Amino acid sequence: MYVLGIDVGGTNIRFGLINEDYELNDFIIEKSGDLQSEKSSVNNLKRLIENYLEQSDKEVAAIAIGFPSTLDKKRKKILSTPNIRGLQNIDIVNILEEKFKIPVFIETDVNLLMINDIVEAQVAQEGIIMGVYLGTGVGNAIAINGELLTGKHGVAAELGHIPMLNGKGKCGCGNEGCVEVYASGKRLQEICTEHFKEIPISEIFEQCGEEEIIKSFVEMLALPVATEINILDPDVIFIGGGLISMKGFPVKFFEAAIHKHARKPFPEQDLHFNYSSLGQENGVRGAGVFAYKQLERGEQK
Repeated sequence: MYVLGIDVGGTNIRFGLINEDYELNDFIIEKSGDLQSEKSSVNNLKRLIENYLEQSDKEVAAIAIGFPSTLDKKRKKILSTPNIRGLQNIDIVNILEEKFKIPVFIETDVNLLMINDIVEAQVAQEGIIMGVYLGTGVGNAIAINGELLTGKHGVAAELGHIPMLNGKGKCGCGNEGCVEVYASGKRLQEICTEHFKEIPISEIFEQCGEEEIIKSFVEMLALPVATEINILDPDVIFIGGGLISMKGFPVKFFEAAIHKHARKPFPEQDLHFNYSSLGQENGVRGAGVFAYKQLERGEQK
């Protein structure tokens, strides 16, 4: 048996078939530009899935999709997707199940990334697990005793939208002064444009890591991580994302900044950081693991 895992991003959509041993097969990447159409985004998504399934000779029992979106509590609808214009307020599960006649499960992309991290690291799921993924924005996932924290309306763990004291910058969510305005890939791009025009952003940490404005930026990245650690006192901490994986990223300085802001004596004295492995396929594999868990729950009911 296989399930189809899909990871939807603003630039690419990743597809792969996952077997019951969580092994990935037939991984491909497609451009997601067609999803930017407000009128035909869902039809374009259906077409991409249909094309993938038609090219496979494997039996698929379910589809699981990670979206860079806010989802409803029941995980049936996409409420909003800031970076993909066409995925707003859509009853996506019912639409896709009607089309493909197999179960469809959806979750936030960051939750699926953490599910993959949990499987790869083989950590026990008892207690509190948190994941912070620093990229274009601040992605966040929390699991308590193996259950993802979704909240009353399905939109819990929005760490990137903690309001900063006296923050004035406009955030993509519509509010002002969110931590994402100051601690994100978007902010790093602004810093590079304002202060380091001649240096490619991919080399900014390697070439300018000792500049005060870059060190201040890295400490700002540490603030939301330390904030959540102080609130949750987690058993396991995952850290990942495109910023962390950049060449020359000052990991030791970043960790020292987390320790600086973490509550003393605990949890500060017992912090251990697990870093995500690099890979385009992580979200797809996480989607596959999630699909099997959901199918298992359905059988138990």
